[in-house]
Amino acid sequence: MKQVVYVASPESHQIHAYTLNSAGEMHLLQVVEVAGQVQPMVASADGKHLYVGIRPHFSVVTFEIAPDGQLEQKAITAIPSAPVHLCLDKTERFLFVPSYHQGNLAVLPINQQGIAQAPIQLIEGLNKPHSSNIDWHNKQLIVPCLGEDHIRLFNLSEEGHLSEARSEELTTAINAGPRHLAFNPNGEVFYCLNELDATINVYRRMGDLYRLMQTIDIVPETFNSTRWAADIHITSDGRFLYASERSESLMSVMAVSEAGDHLQPVGHYTTQTQPRGFNLDNTGNYLISCGQKSDFVSVSRIDRQTGALTELACYPVGKGAMWVTVVTK
Repeated sequence: MKQVVYVASPESHQIHAYTLNSAGEMHLLQVVEVAGQVQPMVASADGKHLYVGIRPHFSVVTFEIAPDGQLEQKAITAIPSAPVHLCLDKTERFLFVPSYHQGNLAVLPINQQGIAQAPIQLIEGLNKPHSSNIDWHNKQLIVPCLGEDHIRLFNLSEEGHLSEARSEELTTAINAGPRHLAFNPNGEVFYCLNELDATINVYRRMGDLYRLMQTIDIVPETFNSTRWAADIHITSDGRFLYASERSESLMSVMAVSEAGDHLQPVGHYTTQTQPRGFNLDNTGNYLISCGQKSDFVSVSRIDRQTGALTELACYPVGKGAMWVTVVTK
């Protein structure tokens, strides 16, 4: 198994591609110059395509991923607004693109060649949507809207059309600022990271609705800075959950209960400066974190028994690094 780590750096308009070996060592494979400020990325499950959102000329760039992990640009598709996050449905026939600043969400079909096409639907009236996340069964798109303290749910049709499930909308605490999600592999529980109060909400599916099971801080009790949470990921075995906080550049570790609906803090670790984006490798052995203010990406080993992190090494990337995607070849 070969793993390739892609790091997007918008200020220098670059994607750095590194190979990641089984010992957690990375080696530079390629530096790609992108026609704009590259931000969100998502890869197809088969590792053949990487989709990248850019600004100020709002677009989605489709890259083909070669067998060795190198990128080749195949298309640029115009979109109506600034992309903040990218998500593929489980069939990989549709790409969802929310826009935080313009308050909308676009649906782009993917053709048989894996190329993102022009939008077929644009949902307006969202207040600062920060991500969109397809559920385990490819039935609903879950959209945390930071500006309205709601998590909005949309039913997905076979044709890629979204219709809002108003009665299933979730409401967070006032000024929590719901931002990013992580899904437990058990198919029943998801976790919402709230940016403005640096908490995680734990939701369990019960019948047709989600129920809030727990809200927990991701920062230590001694934390006195402005709360500014960023990203969240769970190990593939569902045992440990990680979340980043930017004011103090912390990575928080949570142990996940067997049922998935209870989190227990494990520890807090310093990481790259202002860690807006990070990810886990596909073996669950390594955490890769980039810093918007550090120009580096670091690799940390995950203790499979405790979830604790041990930083192994740092590697140079571009300016303002903010997104990490890991692909298995």
